[in-house]
Amino acid sequence: MPSPAVFRSPRAAATAATVLLSMSGAVALFRLAVDIHLYGLVGDLMTGAADVDGTTLTDADNLNDTALSVNLLALIATAAAFLTWFYRVRVNAEVLYPHGHRFRRGWAIGGWFTPLVMLWFPRQIAGDIWQAGVRPDETGVRPPLSQTLLNLWWGTFVVGNALNRMGGKFTDAARYPDDYQQGVVWLIASDVLEVAAAVFAVLVVRKLTAMQEERFAESAARAYGVHVSAVES
Repeated sequence: MPSPAVFRSPRAAATAATVLLSMSGAVALFRLAVDIHLYGLVGDLMTGAADVDGTTLTDADNLNDTALSVNLLALIATAAAFLTWFYRVRVNAEVLYPHGHRFRRGWAIGGWFTPLVMLWFPRQIAGDIWQAGVRPDETGVRPPLSQTLLNLWWGTFVVGNALNRMGGKFTDAARYPDDYQQGVVWLIASDVLEVAAAVFAVLVVRKLTAMQEERFAESAARAYGVHVSAVES
């Protein structure tokens, strides 16, 4: 049986997640530039450009390997920071709205690593956390809050990762330059979506953190007999 949920400020975890998500977005931009450069080189190779030789392609390949290595390091650091924040806001959401969750809090971590369910469990958990941060009305009911931002984040994240895998398979299996170039197109599309996903993720972190802090401050104010409007001002 899990221990009772205790509210703790997610501000520090949110700051770390925001910084590392921003770094991941910058790395995705770097990969985008590398992939666009690689696409152009392959095109020049197919047209027989005189300035494209073995050394040029080797340098481009080395740069691509560097981009992949930097991306892996950024991914590990960002995942650790984001999951720390995500678990924290999931526990906090249980304090704010104990009965508004479809999954136990352990799934806030496990859902990201379990095959198949990783495609929707984290999004559903995020949606429950989001709704738990809504200010209840006079009857105690939390009106539905638009989850467009969550949908944009999750959509770009999932599709971007899928296109990255597709691009990797195309480039690894390519036997001819035009096949390789097609794989790079998928990688470029993936890079663009991953930049967008990083931006949306930062907005989600900031929004959820702010909502939780506001709701907790209001509940604390009520406990001490302070009117909510005084807290909001």
